[in-house]
Amino acid sequence: MDGFTLKLMREAERIASRHRLPEFYLQFKAPMSLARKMYFDHPQVKFLRELIRPRLRENLGHGIYHSKRVSLDSATLIYLELLSNQEPAVVIERLMMLGQLAGLLHDICRGQEKHAEAGALEAMRVLRNFPLTPDELLCIHSAIQNHEAFTQPATCPRPWAQVVSDCLYDADKFRWGPDNFTHTLWFMVDHQGLTPRELIARFPWGMQGIARIQATFRTATGRQYGPEIIEVGLQIGKEIYHYLIKHFLDG
Repeated sequence: MDGFTLKLMREAERIASRHRLPEFYLQFKAPMSLARKMYFDHPQVKFLRELIRPRLRENLGHGIYHSKRVSLDSATLIYLELLSNQEPAVVIERLMMLGQLAGLLHDICRGQEKHAEAGALEAMRVLRNFPLTPDELLCIHSAIQNHEAFTQPATCPRPWAQVVSDCLYDADKFRWGPDNFTHTLWFMVDHQGLTPRELIARFPWGMQGIARIQATFRTATGRQYGPEIIEVGLQIGKEIYHYLIKHFLDG
């Protein structure tokens, strides 16, 4: 990333720091802590992290930072969705682990056309020697294939796999909130070589697309907390937009 874009990203981070933390991240600190421990300590998750780290370069802001955030939120959502069903802890933890594997791999083919389908197939190649059952592999494949926005997802053959799929989608779309304006946007700007004026011209269209995601969340938890995450992101985005206008158009 060039120095000028990095400077804009740092300014965006400063703007975002003045905004409230979405309620999801305030209310569910305990399951988030469990998800974080799994991310760093579970043998399969640890192995996969190191295995694919060289491949998860910052492709339009969808590198290891993004994949980590999706993995953590996916596991947290799985915990919350299954807790009310009184599932045994061992079942919940296993599905949380599957959610983290899917989260790490979901954008492994981000630069390709139909990246969700390509990523689902690549995930099967990466995971072929992991100690996973055929149903678990199919669960991860389906979740990755289903994570694109504004498309009709395929129905998973097992209810527990549907939970993993829906939680991966919602965790990925949580990133359309503050993360989009503090991280992803600037890698896209850098990749496309946009000038501030070009970015300003595209900003309203981008904000409209982000607002549309509020109606697409698939889990009960996502539908309850996801729209606020997006709203906080939009508030940050509006302030960044005004900053850009003030410094690059006014006068």
